[in-house]
Amino acid sequence: MYFLGVDVGGTKTHVLIVDREGKTVAFQEGPGANYQGLGVEKAYNNLMETISKALEKASLSLQDIEVGFFGVAGADFDYEIKIVRTILDRIGLRRYAFDNDGRIALRSGTLDDVGILVSCGTGGINYACDGKRMERMGGFSEFFGERLGSYIIAGLVASSIVRGKDGRSEHTKMIQMFESQIGGKIEDIMHYEYEGDYEKMREYSILLIKTLFCAANQHDFVALKILCRIVNEVVSIVKAFRMKLDFTPPIKLILEGSFFKNADPILLEMILSAVGPEYRIIVPKHPPVVGAILLAAEFSGHSFDQHSIERLINFWGNEP
Repeated sequence: MYFLGVDVGGTKTHVLIVDREGKTVAFQEGPGANYQGLGVEKAYNNLMETISKALEKASLSLQDIEVGFFGVAGADFDYEIKIVRTILDRIGLRRYAFDNDGRIALRSGTLDDVGILVSCGTGGINYACDGKRMERMGGFSEFFGERLGSYIIAGLVASSIVRGKDGRSEHTKMIQMFESQIGGKIEDIMHYEYEGDYEKMREYSILLIKTLFCAANQHDFVALKILCRIVNEVVSIVKAFRMKLDFTPPIKLILEGSFFKNADPILLEMILSAVGPEYRIIVPKHPPVVGAILLAAEFSGHSFDQHSIERLINFWGNEP
């Protein structure tokens, strides 16, 4: 029998199928399946299509799956959880469970659920567990208190460039760096944001973040201020969790999400300097969907031994 793990995100969906010995038999990436941005039917179709491709790749059917576990972006409140459940019920698995996608990221990063997760992908969410109690923090929008997320950070860079150009803020090397890469003025791309062209803005957000790190390495004052702002938010999250939970050092600090995984070492060194020697920073090479597999096995009553976990993790080390 096999375990199914699914990471349901807004921009992409990861499906992983693993046997009871931790051997990966199929991995499939598909489009996002968050109903909040797509609607229920489109979300279900995207999710079912990606799962079906993974099953076909593994030469398996849904009946071969012992348990599935889903980490679902946007599964926060009771009314959202009810909608997610109606979508997942339609898939036809014999047994499944689900939680917020931050939950699987915590398990994936720590492997034993003990540590602090700060996630910064398209958005941000934070989880922590001391082995006795689990806490969640944030995971909403900038309007409701979030300060991490690739789009938020890219916005800080863009606003710094615009304000630096017109004199409302300090001059920054990021002006010339970014505008030379797009072959024009930053004002020329504003209409994509106004028109809600999220795919185009995603491309520019990636470029803005690359510009941030490039400028920081050239000791640009404004870029370094933005990095300090990011570090301050990570430290604030860590301190808030430490007030709620009881950890024994060394404490695993998991930095998950596309922003941290593609971050320049300067940022990671700044974070480590700020949190201090009690912490061990981990930026996982494997994706959060691994946590969904570990939770699926746990839900079924199966326990992977250390060798099986290593086999599962090593699969990602061998990926191109």
